[in-house]
Amino acid sequence: MASSANKLKVQNSKDTREFQTWWTDKFGVINKGDKAVCVLCSGTMVCRTSSVKRHFETNHKSICQKSEAEQKELIASALKDRNKQSTSINKFVGKNCHTSAASYTTANVIARHSKPFQEGEFLKEAWLACAPSLFADFENKNKIIQRIKDTPLSRNTIKERILKLAENVTEQQKLDIHSASFISLCLDESTDVTKSARLAVFARYCVGNVIKEELIAIKSLPTTTKGADICTAVKNSIVEKEIDIKKVVSVTTDGAPSMVGKKIGFISLFQTEVGHSILEFHCIIHQQALCAKSGLTSLDNVMAVVTKIVNLISAQALNKRKFDALLDEVNSVYNGLLMYNNVRWLSRGSVLERFVECLEEIRLFLQNEGKIEQYPQLLDVMWLSKLMFFTDICQHLNTLNVKLQGTNKTIIVMIDLIRAFEAKLQVFRNDIIAKNYKYFPYLTKYINESDIHETTNAENITEEFISVIDSSIKEFSTRFSQFKELSETVKFIMYPDVTTFQTLNFSQFDWLEIEDFEMQLIDFQSSSIWIQKFIDMRKELELIETERLTSNISKDANNKILETWNALPETFNCLKKLAHAILTVFSSTYACESLFSEMNNIKDSVRNRLTDESSSACILLKVTSYNPNISQLSSNLQQQKSH
Repeated sequence: MASSANKLKVQNSKDTREFQTWWTDKFGVINKGDKAVCVLCSGTMVCRTSSVKRHFETNHKSICQKSEAEQKELIASALKDRNKQSTSINKFVGKNCHTSAASYTTANVIARHSKPFQEGEFLKEAWLACAPSLFADFENKNKIIQRIKDTPLSRNTIKERILKLAENVTEQQKLDIHSASFISLCLDESTDVTKSARLAVFARYCVGNVIKEELIAIKSLPTTTKGADICTAVKNSIVEKEIDIKKVVSVTTDGAPSMVGKKIGFISLFQTEVGHSILEFHCIIHQQALCAKSGLTSLDNVMAVVTKIVNLISAQALNKRKFDALLDEVNSVYNGLLMYNNVRWLSRGSVLERFVECLEEIRLFLQNEGKIEQYPQLLDVMWLSKLMFFTDICQHLNTLNVKLQGTNKTIIVMIDLIRAFEAKLQVFRNDIIAKNYKYFPYLTKYINESDIHETTNAENITEEFISVIDSSIKEFSTRFSQFKELSETVKFIMYPDVTTFQTLNFSQFDWLEIEDFEMQLIDFQSSSIWIQKFIDMRKELELIETERLTSNISKDANNKILETWNALPETFNCLKKLAHAILTVFSSTYACESLFSEMNNIKDSVRNRLTDESSSACILLKVTSYNPNISQLSSNLQQQKSH
């Protein structure tokens, strides 16, 4: 009997520790977690009948003295008020979350379009001005307008939102870079509008079947921009991003002495920090621009005269107005000449083309101003022939430069473009020797109009043209020798089924731990299944390239290559390691160059007081491929009213 009584006691104890629904009507308490909460005073107590009853009788004596019906009525009223309050709080929180999300979205748009922070207030004013008309037939028009008013878009709010958005993107970058097997870097240094030295660092890495090119740092260099300063800044950036420095495969720079100096250049110092050999590349676009400059030095005297005449007309306000009026008078399609900038890649070719197109107007203007005698070259047949040839060859070089520009281009594509242009230079040379001038339209037109063949110096000028092309051929051959040495290794990412082991250059990849590479390559090339995968991939790449050329539809071929490699089983892990490493390599510093253009738009002469932190956040949001998680940011934010 004693045993049965004990069991009953334990059972009753267990029951009374659980919330009983009848307590709500009897004592006015509700369940919250493992506690009972009084709806009359919000007091809490343990879930036990004796505790609930004692709380009710002690703290609410006035209600206890009323009849049972009156007690139930008071408790029901308190429950109704509590539910109403809870609903209001949920609505308020929900509304605040929506306005926060709108605030973050607006800040993201402002940053991506390089607009000033105070544009948020302008947008709000515009919305409020349009809303009465736009939502005139909406029953909840007033609620919509109030919601716009409640959206915080002040300058300081936009600034804080942009910083938070940038932090969110940075966190996404960290997660993906941490999961990546290899990364490559490209970096360049420039000065902003305040003359501060800024270093941009991009990383290229694989995430699933997608290749990312992301800005991981834009650092200010306080004083000097030596190799040691750059190395310190890059190391600090890598630490901040929690990147394993041992994953670095290659570094691409603009080839400046501070970057590539043999002993104290950035590459040398950074390789010591990495602890293994890394691929060092001089930006292909920079090298192409240097080839264009060095290969045409014999024509510098032509450019000097062109620049002098352009400056005479365009740099002086009165002359510019007169020349513009002249162009308008003769119904020219152009509205003026272009000023030469030796830093910009396409400037020389563009200046020459405009000069040649406006040549007759330039002669007429100088004649009207009485200055034509100062420039006898404009009437010299030989000089004008050089001008036309110079213009034509610069157009070919500009076409190549434009093809090389752009992000997410694999090194194999860039090498193919350079190799194709070298072949074209040989064709140009033969064309000049044969005096067909098929690929020199400006020169052809001038020769046909001036009968240059009848002059005694025609042979001499032809030899000079051949000499210029020979010089360009030599420059291209010398400058791109490194890429040619690696061309067979680079081709491996697309042609593993036909690549021989002996043609591969592993000198910079000895740290990848791919000792079984040769055996795995034999197994791979003996499998018709895996060979077929790459044959199919190349067919798809052909279709992508055809679409790009015929309909300007641009698809990322890199991701298709990566997807094919990811489909291979881990039994070919050595092959996959090499392919992934090569796919991360930057072929140019175009990403950095385009970023500096964006930087000058964001931090210009008007917004020159923008802090480095704010400008860096704006630049990151402008160039990143990641989308900030606005729903997460807005749900975590404690809403503030717009001010």
